Amino acid sequence: MKYLSLIRRRKDFSVGAFRDYYENQHVPLALSFFPPQLYRRNYPDPGVELPIDCLCEFAYPDGFDIEAAMGTSAGPALADDEGNFIERDSTCTAQATLLCGEPAATQTLASREFWLIPHGDAKPDSLREAFRCLPRELRDGACLETLQPFWCNHFPYVAMLSLETVSTGPLPAEFAALGAVRVKVNSCASRTTVA
Repeated sequence: MKYLSLIRRRKDFSVGAFRDYYENQHVPLALSFFPPQLYRRNYPDPGVELPIDCLCEFAYPDGFDIEAAMGTSAGPALADDEGNFIERDSTCTAQATLLCGEPAATQTLASREFWLIPHGDAKPDSLREAFRCLPRELRDGACLETLQPFWCNHFPYVAMLSLETVSTGPLPAEFAALGAVRVKVNSCASRTTVA
């Protein structure tokens, strides 16, 4: 099971201080409790006009009960630490389900790109068709996932296309018609395994 959290830094943290705290304080704490198969923090490039400071991807094997795990002492410890640098009230999380493509191998540090698709006319068939129409050089390294709210009542996007490289040129017409928002990010992934 894969999840995506949209995270905003506390107002008293600069972008650099937020990232430093996240990578050097929170990540080791989180990994000490129940390391996920995937734990990747994606920091938007400067100039991205979204109220998001990090798009965090994390995944656990099928059958892992994340709610039960958060019901242990790990839950309060992580929540307390998140309060040190995150605006917790603005954080929202979605469960991501693969629709098209194949997730690429995770690189520890990488420049990547997301196309976030808001609610609207984006239905599974229109998303599949948009993916099918991608140029081959984009499609071969792309992964399209639908997003369902998890631990929140609303998630602002219905789907996300992940590219393992940064694309050039305008959004393809099919994704532009769906209202896709392009977000270039710098990714930091932790090498993890779940026993």
